Amino acid sequence: MRREYVPFVVAVVGWLGPAALLRAGDAQVTCSTCHTLQSAQLAKSIHKGLRCGECHQGPESYTITPTDLQRYTAPATLGASKPPFDHGSSFAGKPQRANIPELCGDCHANIERMNPYGIRTDQLARYWTSGHGKTLRNKGDDRVAVCIDCHNSHEIVSGKEPESRTNPLHVPDTCGTCHADAKLMAEFNLPVEVVDEYRQSVHGRLLLEQGDAGAPTCATCHGNHSAVPPGFATVGAVCGQCHQNASDNFATSIHATQPGFKGCVQCHGGGEGRHYHRIAKTTKPTGVMLQRYTHLLSSSPKPTALEVADTIHPDPKQLINQVLPTCTECHEELAEDKSLPKLFGLLDAIADAERYYVQTAHHLDQVGQGVLLVDNQQFEFEEARTHLIALAALQHTLNNATVEAKVTELKKVCDKVNAELTDLEDGLRWRYRALVPIWGFAMLFAVVLYAKYKALRAAFVKPLSGPSPK
Repeated sequence: MRREYVPFVVAVVGWLGPAALLRAGDAQVTCSTCHTLQSAQLAKSIHKGLRCGECHQGPESYTITPTDLQRYTAPATLGASKPPFDHGSSFAGKPQRANIPELCGDCHANIERMNPYGIRTDQLARYWTSGHGKTLRNKGDDRVAVCIDCHNSHEIVSGKEPESRTNPLHVPDTCGTCHADAKLMAEFNLPVEVVDEYRQSVHGRLLLEQGDAGAPTCATCHGNHSAVPPGFATVGAVCGQCHQNASDNFATSIHATQPGFKGCVQCHGGGEGRHYHRIAKTTKPTGVMLQRYTHLLSSSPKPTALEVADTIHPDPKQLINQVLPTCTECHEELAEDKSLPKLFGLLDAIADAERYYVQTAHHLDQVGQGVLLVDNQQFEFEEARTHLIALAALQHTLNNATVEAKVTELKKVCDKVNAELTDLEDGLRWRYRALVPIWGFAMLFAVVLYAKYKALRAAFVKPLSGPSPK
């Protein structure tokens, strides 16, 4: 071989590998040569820097003849199957579903490897505590969810990305892949209705209809990798992560000490025959209640207290009526039980506070549309709004005296604001009345002045003489 060709040959050998010298014309290929779809998916994944061998093992490249290369890369004809390709003895192939958690855990449970990315390394341990993990490990049933069911296998994208299956907006669909499958859930004796109940809940509507990614999803309450249904003893703690004031107040109620009470979902979980996922909201924004009251006045100028309560905020009583059948689990004789009148008395007290609030708010709005300045009254009225918001959480104490004390505070604010508004209106009316004699004197003065003008004109101004007759 001529000396000047040596560097070129070395370069070719380094690029193609020593096997290229064994058989002329052979090609050196990688996994992406044949697995184009998976290669394209991996290129869009957060794992794009990984080698195929880190999950599937085997060599990084293969030497193959042009004929075989054409055979494996050409589109398969209808009804024909491609011959198996020898990936080598070290190739592990497609991982078994039962092995996937540990396979992913090889990296994701490795503190040293995950530390540069700030990724938690306890997720594998958490998975084994979940209903999915326990079923897989203890029963060997690989139909349960494993990593790839939620994160995909090759095209794994961050949960922050809109297309990710773990993006909050897609979590109900991701969980629903299994939990809305009636046939599969029947085999695990799990209710399939929970997904539809969630979609109809206040949380589901916020997420799916209004696109509020901050609304609770399945993972918010059940956990993601450590997914388990919260027991009724702990459901209050789960809800309390967001609804802290309501949770703290409920902890002081008599129901919090009853072993048979199901916590928040006893009342908010949808009532009899539900599976505690159709969470109902009973509070309404003050602006909504005021709009409803204003609309009521357009058809009924002097509505009764009951009409106001049923119009501006009927939800609490509707909710109680809906869940009354479940109350009989403890309160067997509702007609004779003193608890029910106390409960409706508590709701009536809150309805009374809401009526006071909207009537005062309407009064303030009407006065503010005129010439009077009501900035001070608007500032004072904010305290009433604070009391009304506090009542939403305080009612969970089921303590009538505590609730009525807060209602009294709200009424005092409303009474003070109404009194000040009335004084302003009365002052304006008196100012209008004071203008009557002033305007009367002005008009009389104008008449006298005009009469004087006429008299002076008649006395001192001669009329112009007309043209002389011919």
